[in-house]
Amino acid sequence: MMRRDQDYWQRLRKDRRSNWAAGFAGLAAIAATVSLIRLLVEGSQYQARGNPLYWALMLPVVWWLSELGGFEQRAVRWWRPILLLSVLIAAIALVVAVARADWAPEAVGFAITLLGAATSLSLLRGSLVAREGPAR
Repeated sequence: MMRRDQDYWQRLRKDRRSNWAAGFAGLAAIAATVSLIRLLVEGSQYQARGNPLYWALMLPVVWWLSELGGFEQRAVRWWRPILLLSVLIAAIALVVAVARADWAPEAVGFAITLLGAATSLSLLRGSLVAREGPAR
């Protein structure tokens, strides 16, 4: 996307609060996706990379995060819903893992997802991107 308002883009790029909020959102989204992949794909994380389901689950998250890093309009609009979805996915993964009696990694994943999402939303509240909107 071509950035038309260079002054705003430079201020947004340098705004620590917005960047930290995006970073914690990325941490939450990736932790939830890894928890889901761990339940759906057999083998270690390294072995799972050979499975097409791994890529089908991971690529949308990476795509969203790359747009969020540039504070693109679509990614910023989906910020809160994706964090909510990430927490729900991590919670479901934890419930399934508890039923399987192998819940320790999913409990850590849920904790990371929950803390990352809460921190991201807290930092987003007073950030430049929340006050003035996404990159324009």
